[in-house]
Amino acid sequence: MECTADSLLERGYAATTISEIQERAGLARGTVQHHFPTRAELLVAATTHIVDARIERFAREAELLAPTEDRIQALVDLAWRDLNSPVFFTALELWVAARTDADLREVLLREEQRLLDGIRAVYTGMLGPEFADDPRTATLVEMTVDVLTGLSLTAMLQGTLGEREAILRRWKRALAVLFGRLPSDELLEGRPIAAV
Repeated sequence: MECTADSLLERGYAATTISEIQERAGLARGTVQHHFPTRAELLVAATTHIVDARIERFAREAELLAPTEDRIQALVDLAWRDLNSPVFFTALELWVAARTDADLREVLLREEQRLLDGIRAVYTGMLGPEFADDPRTATLVEMTVDVLTGLSLTAMLQGTLGEREAILRRWKRALAVLFGRLPSDELLEGRPIAAV
């Protein structure tokens, strides 16, 4: 699975073939095909592996947060790290391929839902009890993932990280306002981010 993920990241979906994987893994073609008779089956297994790796990394990083750390800002930072990680860009290769591969899309949709459920659980736990019962939490977590996914894709193409940092700061401020931790005038440009 690691060899498949590495190939997806380094070479892309089209070049990630059974031959490429067996060569990377140092295995006989028959050995790989015994476990994964088709490329589609190998990529489906890789999808599950990638989702598991993202959920595991998320949970591990959330556990490392200091008790005094601002939870809203930590949520954005954790999501941003994930959405700029090699594991995310590997998953992105599969998303693009799933657009025209119905079998891959079916599995990917199921796995992405599992990923989102896992991420929501980690975020809710990370945010703590005061946010766990807040009816806004699920929507704002989902919006954070969506906003930062788009931001990551833009940064990947444009490579302008400095502009992204400013957007991240504004999104942290917006979340604090949406959660009712800051007054709405805190969204005005140029105001320093107050402690949430």
